[in-house]
Amino acid sequence: MKNSIEFLRAGSLSTIQDLRRNNSRVYGIPRSGPMDHRSHMLSNWLLGKDLRSETIEMTLIGPKIKFNFNTNISLCGANSECLINNKKIDMNKTLIIKEGDVLDIKKIKEGNWIYLSISAEIVASKYFDSLSTYEKSEIGGIKGVSIRNGDKINLLASQDIDQKKIPKDIVHDFNEKIIRVIKGPEYYLFDDINYFTDNEFKISPSSDRMGIRLENVGNNKKFEINLESSPVVEGTIQVPPDGNPIVLMKDSQTTGGYPRIGIISSVDISKISQIRANKSVKFRFISLDESNRLIDYDKKKYKSRLGVNLVS
Repeated sequence: MKNSIEFLRAGSLSTIQDLRRNNSRVYGIPRSGPMDHRSHMLSNWLLGKDLRSETIEMTLIGPKIKFNFNTNISLCGANSECLINNKKIDMNKTLIIKEGDVLDIKKIKEGNWIYLSISAEIVASKYFDSLSTYEKSEIGGIKGVSIRNGDKINLLASQDIDQKKIPKDIVHDFNEKIIRVIKGPEYYLFDDINYFTDNEFKISPSSDRMGIRLENVGNNKKFEINLESSPVVEGTIQVPPDGNPIVLMKDSQTTGGYPRIGIISSVDISKISQIRANKSVKFRFISLDESNRLIDYDKKKYKSRLGVNLVS
C-alpha cells in the first residue's frame, strides 16, 4: 500500500487507540482507548475527523516516524519538543506533511501522554469494532501489542482539510492538581475520610494504563474492609489495605475487591492522566449534581469554541 508510515524509533510506549470499543466489558474486556480522551479528541478535531477515530498515543519519549505519502497531522496533549525534518514545530494545530518527511517527538516536558492524529484511516485489526490496543489480551492495533522499532503502518487515502488551531483557553493546564471526586459505593465504610481529602498523594512511578497508583509518604493508615468482588469503571478509586489508593484507568479490570471510596468526575479524568510520576495530587469530594453541572458547562464551552462536544 502506497500510504504508509514507518517507525524509525518506536518510543517508550506507542499504541493505536480510539473511542469506539463498546459493549466489551460484559465479557471482561476493558474499553481501552486514550488515557487523555480530551487531547485525543482535540487532535482529531484539528483534522476534521470523527472525534472517536484512532490516534497514536505516545508517552515519555516519543517515536520517530517517516511518512511515505502527503498528508496532514496534528499533535495534542503533553508538552513535548516536536520536529519535522529537524525543524521545531508547534503542537495544537494542523500540520502539513510531505512524502519523505520525518516527524521526531522528543522527550516529553510536561504531562504524560501525547496524541498524533493523521488525516487518513489507519489499517489495523479491530476488536469489538475498535482499533484500541489492549496488550494484556493482545487485541487491537498492530497484532495487539505496542509499536516496535521498524514497524510499518498502512493507511487509506489521505483527505484534504482546512487548517485549524486550538484556542489557548482550551489547551491543557498542567498546573491544575485538584481532582474532583463523587462519593463511591463504599464511601460510608471509611471511618476517616479526612485522611483522603486532607492529605496530598504522590503519583507512583509504577502507574500504568491499568491504574494510577498513589502514595502518601509516611502513611501508616490501614483500611481493613473486606468485600466481594464488585463492578468497577474508569475513574474508580479503590483503597487497598495499605491505604494507598489506586485510580482505575483505561485498561483496568472490570471487577475488583477493594472498597471504592470514590469515582473521579469525568471532567477530571484526562487531567489526572497527565500528572507525572512523583508529582502531587489532592482530592475534593463533590456531589453528583455538581459533577453533572461541570459536565454541562464543559459541553457548552467546547460547543461554543469549537462547535463540538468533547466530553465523553
